[in-house]
Amino acid sequence: MRKILALTLTGTLLLGGCATTQQGAQTTPSKTATGAAIGAVVGGIVGAATGPKHHKGKRILIGAAAGALIGGTIGYILDQQAKALANDVGVKPIDNTNPEVKPQQPPISEKKPVAVVKEPQKVKLIMKDSVLFDFNSYRLKPEAKEMLRRIAKTLNQNPDTVILVVGYTDSTGSFDYNVKLSEKRAEAVKNELVLNGVDPTRVLTFGCGPKNPIAPNNTPEGRALNRRVEILVYPKGVEIPHPCD
Repeated sequence: MRKILALTLTGTLLLGGCATTQQGAQTTPSKTATGAAIGAVVGGIVGAATGPKHHKGKRILIGAAAGALIGGTIGYILDQQAKALANDVGVKPIDNTNPEVKPQQPPISEKKPVAVVKEPQKVKLIMKDSVLFDFNSYRLKPEAKEMLRRIAKTLNQNPDTVILVVGYTDSTGSFDYNVKLSEKRAEAVKNELVLNGVDPTRVLTFGCGPKNPIAPNNTPEGRALNRRVEILVYPKGVEIPHPCD
């Protein structure tokens, strides 16, 4: 009965806590509202499961309110992080926070080689490999170092986040070679961030090789988009899936 009551209450909070932004005839929940709703679910369940029985209803309300505050704060932090990172690289952030709206095209292109994407639990900065490296190289270009310096400054202003740097390749060549190249590229980006003051304990690196393509590998254009590095920014305390899965 406790679980049913907690979930009923938090379900109501989910419906009532969704701020919307107009996009034509369609409305989508804002990241801050989504974070508050997730926090309310967690807080409500925790509140129901602890303390004396005769105060159970009050505990649910207190737990849900506290959870919504935490979740809303996380949403606000990610919103601000996305705006700042987008400003660092000279783009407008892409809003992919509505799970019901599926992206119709890759976030980057030949004309737009860098993108910042807002997602429900993270901010994703995507860079084509040509922005950072020469072909088959893991040595950063001078202009890439300058861009990463700006990014590091923004990351340093928000220390309560975890950073994943993930390298990807196309499917040309051997799998092992591609994984090693993507690992070295991710490490090169991390090292530059650390050189510019980012705490190395906040940064994890992964080389996923040809996994998780964002475009078909059967065309030169598609392969060029799949060769990329992503910087994923998560708030501390959330569950982080393995980026190569």
